[in-house]
Amino acid sequence: MKLRRKSTGGQIAELAPALLILFIIILFPMLDIIYMALGYCAGWYLNHMTARACATVPPTQYVAATTSMNNAWLASSFANFTGASIASNSANLVAFGSTAVDRETGATMKYIEVTTRVSVNPFFSLASVPFLNSLNIDGLTKPIVFNYIDKRPQEETGVN
Repeated sequence: MKLRRKSTGGQIAELAPALLILFIIILFPMLDIIYMALGYCAGWYLNHMTARACATVPPTQYVAATTSMNNAWLASSFANFTGASIASNSANLVAFGSTAVDRETGATMKYIEVTTRVSVNPFFSLASVPFLNSLNIDGLTKPIVFNYIDKRPQEETGVN
C-alpha cells in the first residue's frame, strides 16, 4: 500500500515565501517608484516657481528671488511629504541665441536659466536586503538626485 501525501495544507506552507517575494520584489519597489515620481514632481515645481519668480525681477535680485522660492517650497506640504531636500538652485542670465531685439530699448533679448538639483530619499530603503545593498541602486538603496533646467524669457530687464 502506498503512502499518499495529504492534498490539504500545502497552500499554508507556501504562503509565507510567496508573500515575502511579493513584498520585496513587487510591492515595496512599486510604492517606492510612486514616491519617487512625487519627489520628481516636487522638484519640478521648485524649478518652475524659481524660473517664474526670477523672470519677473531685475537680474540684481535673482539671489533674493531664489532664496524666497526655496523657503516657500521647503515650507510646502508637498516637499515635506516627499522628504526632498534642495542640493542647489541657481539662476543665470543667458543669451537668447538669435538676433531678436527689444523694440523699446534696442537691447538683445535674454533668457533666464534656472538650474535646480533636488535630492529625494527612498520611501522604503531596501539597503538592508543583502544583494540589493551591494548594487547601490539610486532610489532603492540610496537617495536619488533629480536635475532640472528651465529657460524663460527675461521679462524684467531693470531698464525703466
